[in-house]
Amino acid sequence: MNIRPITRDEATIRVLAEPDLVPVEGNASASGDDTFDWEVEHNILCRLQQGDVWAWAAVTVIVIWGAFEARAHLSCCSYAGEDDFRQPGCYFDDMVEEALEELNRTVRETYQQMKEREMAA
Repeated sequence: MNIRPITRDEATIRVLAEPDLVPVEGNASASGDDTFDWEVEHNILCRLQQGDVWAWAAVTVIVIWGAFEARAHLSCCSYAGEDDFRQPGCYFDDMVEEALEELNRTVRETYQQMKEREMAA
């Protein structure tokens, strides 16, 4: 059975940034330069103290079409904000594609189940 896939343009895309439970220390940077890594961690921790969730976030991209939705999740994210996260060529595009693939799979499976129910009626 062929059903036209839902495209990115047809879906609603939302981004949810929440505080990440993964510790900043030892996870924010592994450059091999201890001074640089400490500065990166210190900057992130200062931003967190100021309430900046994007300093160290667990990010979920939600792709919605009608009553269907799918999600992709990534932790240990440090961005200036949502606009920075959404820049082309970064994780955002990959996460949208991942969630869109899941959304299309769910829609196809639901469509198949509905067709089978119709045939059994």
